[in-house]
Amino acid sequence: MSDPVGALPEDVLELLRRFERLLLTYSPRLGLLSPADLDRIWERHILDSLRALACLLPGDQILADVGSGAGLPGIPLAIARPNIDVVLIEPMRRRAAFLELVVEQLGLSKARVVAGRAEDAHLSASVVLARAFASPSGLWAASEGLLGPEGRVVYFAGASWQEGVAVPGATIEVCLPGRLAWEGPLVIMRPASRLAEDGS
Repeated sequence: MSDPVGALPEDVLELLRRFERLLLTYSPRLGLLSPADLDRIWERHILDSLRALACLLPGDQILADVGSGAGLPGIPLAIARPNIDVVLIEPMRRRAAFLELVVEQLGLSKARVVAGRAEDAHLSASVVLARAFASPSGLWAASEGLLGPEGRVVYFAGASWQEGVAVPGATIEVCLPGRLAWEGPLVIMRPASRLAEDGS
């Protein structure tokens, strides 16, 4: 597997490795990751999260990670793009506490944790992301109200993703195809009303 972080500075790589160690330490007691994934956190979770760098734009200012859980993809993206405000939204209190610990220990000054549901967060995000979210329709319903005027949703689709999936109220395009058997594509969703306005 090619390493998408190869061009990142050493200090960024070190923070990513520190995050990996925090996941190894806390996952067994908090159930953050599957036990089968503990020996492949770097490839399966950190590098996979960083695929979303290809879907970010230079002008993006606020990134929201919905259902952040273990901090994936939000924490790796906050480390790799320290100029972006990253909001980690997690309804489960123990997992939110873990995210607060990570933000503090890694010194991620532009990241913050919202312990609650996406519907209760008040944001105007450039990008809303989610990994391991139930469905694109469910993510869109939870995220649409968080988007700024030009905002979009980046969904980590599963390997079973099929072209032609429809999400009411949204347009869909593939930002980045999956490369490995277990990866699905990264899919961008935007309000369908915006497309209609642009075409009028």
